[in-house]
Amino acid sequence: MNIEKLIYPFAKRFIAGVDFDSAIPVIGSLITDGYDITIDYLGEISKTEEQCDKALAQYNDIIKYYELVNYPLDISIKPTQLGLLLNKEKCYARLNEIVHRAYLHGMTVRLDMEDSTVTQDTIDLALKLRIQFPNIGIALQSNLYRTDKDLTEMMEKGVSVRLVKGAYKEHITKAYKRKELIHETFLKQALRLISDRCRSYYHYKNDTTPTPALGTHDEQLLDDILGYLKRFNIEKTDLIIEMLYGIRRDLSSSLQKQGYSVRLYVPFGDDWLPYTLRRLREFKNLRFIISNIVKEALSGK
Repeated sequence: MNIEKLIYPFAKRFIAGVDFDSAIPVIGSLITDGYDITIDYLGEISKTEEQCDKALAQYNDIIKYYELVNYPLDISIKPTQLGLLLNKEKCYARLNEIVHRAYLHGMTVRLDMEDSTVTQDTIDLALKLRIQFPNIGIALQSNLYRTDKDLTEMMEKGVSVRLVKGAYKEHITKAYKRKELIHETFLKQALRLISDRCRSYYHYKNDTTPTPALGTHDEQLLDDILGYLKRFNIEKTDLIIEMLYGIRRDLSSSLQKQGYSVRLYVPFGDDWLPYTLRRLREFKNLRFIISNIVKEALSGK
């Protein structure tokens, strides 16, 4: 059987549509429900300039549409989709065009982190764009050994950070493998981001410090982080909890009802297979999906 036919029934849970037109009503419904949105046009490692230009046109269309409806969404982009591995200068030019247009309309553009072979190039792009545009952000993967250093640099330069555990298979020389070490590292880095935000905002009255986004569905991690907020009387709005579309809808709804800012990462596009395979691998194959479908059914979501 064709692998795409086999996987697509599960992919539909994770993606808003195979094209922008089919994704618009799904995203609209989520906005109506009160969620913030990160939108991702699926695709990575473009092999031709034509593919890069197609992606550029799609991101411009996204900005144009949400500019018209006056919604300041967060846009996630993988640099290899815009030609990072083909021509770095052209990749930067495409990103510059997107970030500039997004800046004019109050939208954030966040560089998604890919595997560790392009980590430094992605960071270099973010720092170069930050010189001109305060609306540039980046995702950092806490499982990589280097992330403590990268996090410090992003905080010093005022680059908005979304912290995630990391979904790419990495060699043991590059990344933590043990679950408890990844948990511990993510928690430590998350608390650094929250503390920096609070110190800058409340002590130094610097309201330009980006609000950190924490991308996780790990309830133990969330309990630890939200417990920290309560213990030190930190406002619920001093962080954003980011969750993947289609995963733990019961949990995202519960957090939202408690007053936390919840942003959903909503991908769309016909290049959905690599993204879906990472989700299945990240969540230990189908067991995670099935168990959470049951949890959502029991909670009425």
